[in-house]
Amino acid sequence: MRIPAPGSSRPTRNWRRLLGPKQLALLGAVFAMVLPLILNSDYLILVTDMGAVVAFIVLGLVVLAGFTGLVSLGQVAFYSIGSYVAAIVTTRLGLSPWFMLLIAPTVAAAFGVLVGIPAFNLRGPFLVIITIGFAEIIRILVINLEHLTGGPFGISRIPSLKLAGLDLARPLFFYYFIIVLLALAMYGAIRLRKSRVGRALIAIRDDELTAEVMGVNVKYYKIMSFALSAFLAGFAGALYAFLTGYIGPDLYTFNESASYLCMSVLGGFSAVVSPLVGVLLTLLPELLRSLKDYYMLFFSFILMVLVLFAAWREHKAASSDSDKEMGA
Repeated sequence: MRIPAPGSSRPTRNWRRLLGPKQLALLGAVFAMVLPLILNSDYLILVTDMGAVVAFIVLGLVVLAGFTGLVSLGQVAFYSIGSYVAAIVTTRLGLSPWFMLLIAPTVAAAFGVLVGIPAFNLRGPFLVIITIGFAEIIRILVINLEHLTGGPFGISRIPSLKLAGLDLARPLFFYYFIIVLLALAMYGAIRLRKSRVGRALIAIRDDELTAEVMGVNVKYYKIMSFALSAFLAGFAGALYAFLTGYIGPDLYTFNESASYLCMSVLGGFSAVVSPLVGVLLTLLPELLRSLKDYYMLFFSFILMVLVLFAAWREHKAASSDSDKEMGA
């Protein structure tokens, strides 16, 4: 019988028994279903839809930076690739948007592999610089290939997704559609973290050399992480194109990449919390706009709360690891 380490025992709280993962998931599902009724505005629902699109990009960063430890500021490049591939093919070749919803992120994932191969031996600021450079190359190409991308004017009249006679470009229909997809993606990321592949990614993040000595194919898993992250960003890009019907180069800037990384950090690189932070920080500016002069005050306060929450999660994780080591 193992004797618990001093200070490691904690009283079990009743609320922890009542609110397990399944109960929290059920509460989250109920809240997501009734949120449109709370917002009661097509415009706010549309903004929430855009926040859910951002959540896919943030989830990709959770896989790349949170699981594997590879920080990227070039996610906006894969986001734009997904958008432009979906828009160009559907408007010029007339292919089904549903078909492109799979092909566009696959093309983005292929570019993720192309970035991941030369970036295999890079970490820290060097990797960040490579991803920033890649994003800038894509942005310049989008602006200059005017005959293909529309240049600075972008692409308009992008067809929308239609399901059983319903036009998913309508904010309410698109909301329920994307919420289901986001829930599945978050569940998949949770399962990935607990899988053998996820443990290999985390081993690379914690100590790359030790992971390689233990038989982990570091190069393979790093490239796979880039591909998964790029796929999610490209999927988000295709969703955005079909939701709004218009895309332009001004939507895919460095500032957007920095915002996505901040959202993932504020969520503690959690497969559940970080995407929800992405939705929240997209919706909050519109909800607080009526406060006028006090808008930035409240928004800054909420950001401060999120930062403290992220720090608390980090401290709790560190304490838990320490307790396990002492009790071993």
